[in-house]
Amino acid sequence: MMAKFLRWPAVVLSLTIAASLGAAQYSGGASSMPSSSPAPQDNKGKDKGEKNQKIDKKEEAAYKAFYAARTGDPNAQIQLGEDFITKFPQSHYLNGVYATLTTAYYVSGNTDKMFEDGAKALALDPDNVDVLSLLAMAIPRRVKPTTPDGTQQLQNAEKYAHHAIELIPNMTKPAEIDDAGFEKAKNDKLSLCHSGLGLIYLNHSKFDDARTELTQAVTLASNPDVVDYYLLGNADAGASYYHDAVTAYNKCADSGPLAAVCKQRAATAQHDAETKMGR
Repeated sequence: MMAKFLRWPAVVLSLTIAASLGAAQYSGGASSMPSSSPAPQDNKGKDKGEKNQKIDKKEEAAYKAFYAARTGDPNAQIQLGEDFITKFPQSHYLNGVYATLTTAYYVSGNTDKMFEDGAKALALDPDNVDVLSLLAMAIPRRVKPTTPDGTQQLQNAEKYAHHAIELIPNMTKPAEIDDAGFEKAKNDKLSLCHSGLGLIYLNHSKFDDARTELTQAVTLASNPDVVDYYLLGNADAGASYYHDAVTAYNKCADSGPLAAVCKQRAATAQHDAETKMGR
């Protein structure tokens, strides 16, 4: 494996934007459109008992500022989120804050904080498909079995992927999201899960299983990640599907930082297809 090439897929950025469209309907689980942050609350439409509950105006104002920044500069979002957690450690908004920070730290490249806040978000809501799918992809790309607690983290990633794959098809579409946009968001999240599983299986030399997962990853993604094509080429070659490997490597070679290495591997796979017994 060439770990230095395992960059973050660009599709996650579009997921963040797509998910934010359904934020007002978010209930914290798989029953609604995935969103990192639930919308701020107000007293309209509440019954008498709910209206009598004390509302901390400072907490609401801080959360509104954080919520408003959810699709902006990730560094500003991180600052607002960390400040919110410090000031309101018992807030009912913490799940959304930690989930949103997981993505913000991903965008900013802070892997340790991404994993830390992702774990906190899942401790509060084990069914958060945003966090499950993102960690399912990210952990295998940044963690090795030799990493401290690496084996456990990779087992967690596999568990996260399978759990998200179970949850995502049963999500309910909110009224303000059109069918096409909803399916796109769901499929992109499923793609992340299959990508993570594919890399886990590839690292265990389970080439046929890796091929199955990585094929799903590139098929479901609205904007397939070139790294997934690179990994799929490796799985194809490992399973002796040399012609398929050529196809995958050529798609990886179209653009991006892997173009040169994928061109080389495509040539090698073509030679193997002509000189070896393939499948």
